[in-house]
Amino acid sequence: MAISDYGCWKGTPTSFTAQTLEQDNSPHITLKFTDGSGAEKEAAINVASTSSDHDLVYWLQRTWNHPITESLTPLAQGFHKATGTDGSGTNLSLDYVRTTPALLDFTQGSLLQDSTPGTTDILSQLEPILNDAIAAKADVYLFGSNYGTGIHDIHMNQGNDASYDNAIGSDGAVIFHYSTDGHFEAVFLAFADQSVPTDDTTGAAESGGQLLADVAKGTASATSTTAGNSSSS
Repeated sequence: MAISDYGCWKGTPTSFTAQTLEQDNSPHITLKFTDGSGAEKEAAINVASTSSDHDLVYWLQRTWNHPITESLTPLAQGFHKATGTDGSGTNLSLDYVRTTPALLDFTQGSLLQDSTPGTTDILSQLEPILNDAIAAKADVYLFGSNYGTGIHDIHMNQGNDASYDNAIGSDGAVIFHYSTDGHFEAVFLAFADQSVPTDDTTGAAESGGQLLADVAKGTASATSTTAGNSSSS
């Protein structure tokens, strides 16, 4: 099933708040941002899965280089709907498995075991990135599903079981661009019970695949789970 109104929202981050598992069974970091429209928008960034396994896998890149940035910087502020699903940055489509060069190396993911009530440890990882971007008034590029007043599904949207939506070329991300020195930073998020590889048509988890939890722990075969060499540094 396609991810509804998938694309990239460009704006300027202004503030953020965070929930815990005690407060919500699907906790989020809510990043507020402006886009020149006059109304503040929000990005709902998952900090835990809604499945029984709440664990998160994440890739945080404080210096990130990738050819898709050439398609991002010319964008005007506001939401831009993707024009394809092949994972090509030129059509504002991202795919953790298929975008080339690879967006990330699955084996370099960090597993966040966030099953203890009262903790949202991903915030300690993201807080410096968000605070720096807000202070510098960096451009933010949010990939996910537009719901009118904001954007969500800012995570891997494939490799799920049949109870969740799957789609190719529709993965989420948070990318910051600093005009002061031109560098980019990127945040990629997924859930521990998602798996790779995925079906090239539906994005569903393939039989015999590896859970991202196992990939992040180094217990899965790297040859079957990496999308190629990471283009980040």
